[in-house]
Amino acid sequence: MKTKLLLLFVMLCFIVSCGKKKEEESNTSGNTTNSGNTNSETKSGSESKTETKSKSSPVIGSYSGGFTASVYNDKKDYVYENRITVFIDSLAGEMMYGHSVVAGNNRPFSGKFTKEGSNYKAEVNEPGDDKYDGKFTFTVKIDEAKTNEIYLEGKWISNDKKLDVTERTYNLYKKDFAYDPQNQLPENIQWAELYGSNPKFPDRIEQLTAEVTKFNGSTTELKKEDLQNLYKGDLEIIRNAIYARHGYSFKTRRVRFIFDQFVPWYMPVSTDVRNALTELEKKNIDMIKRYEEHAEKYYDEYGR
Repeated sequence: MKTKLLLLFVMLCFIVSCGKKKEEESNTSGNTTNSGNTNSETKSGSESKTETKSKSSPVIGSYSGGFTASVYNDKKDYVYENRITVFIDSLAGEMMYGHSVVAGNNRPFSGKFTKEGSNYKAEVNEPGDDKYDGKFTFTVKIDEAKTNEIYLEGKWISNDKKLDVTERTYNLYKKDFAYDPQNQLPENIQWAELYGSNPKFPDRIEQLTAEVTKFNGSTTELKKEDLQNLYKGDLEIIRNAIYARHGYSFKTRRVRFIFDQFVPWYMPVSTDVRNALTELEKKNIDMIKRYEEHAEKYYDEYGR
């Protein structure tokens, strides 16, 4: 009897001990998980705070305007002014990171900046693996007298000193891009000259006509009757206006000149907008191309 009681006591102690051990393991596992979540949340919160601090700076954003030749070879057929958009993407410590979009090129840059009062002064470099890479030196200014208007001004110097233009200046205003299918080509675009001449007509220049302002390929399905009698240049600009509304940066000089110089709403932000096109726009682009291929050009006399 005593032996049975002893065995029963030992078994009860063993069961209680095992139950306590399992409870402790369960609590330890729970604490480890909670501790891990806490560390993860703390780290995530810290990273989020740093990221938020970088992105909350008033200078973060896009700046657009003229990119004007200041040092150039006047014996060359250089482009005096293109439209450029400079993006300041992030700040980290003393470093500034961003990219620029101009003349069909999208190039990253990075470099150091300093803060002087409400202004930011930066010297940033493009990678240097492209012929047209160079160095941007600029100041971002916050004009408190004009409801905190922000603009960026400075100079770009090319790495290649043999380019037609080796230095450009710019004064760009902070502006957010927004796609608007309702954007119309302005009235003063008619009679604008398209870059490039035809050897057959040395005394004439290809121009646009008033018809170019009548059709919006982003809002209206274009018909055969709309396009069949239009000149080649008009068709080319009506088609490219679709891309321009999406912020496409044109590499072709003749098209770039029209949008850079005559279209105030135009803002180059990308070198590939194909995925942004609507089904209507794609359909109109295909339709225009068919007529553009066989259309005649419109020429006018120099000095008209």
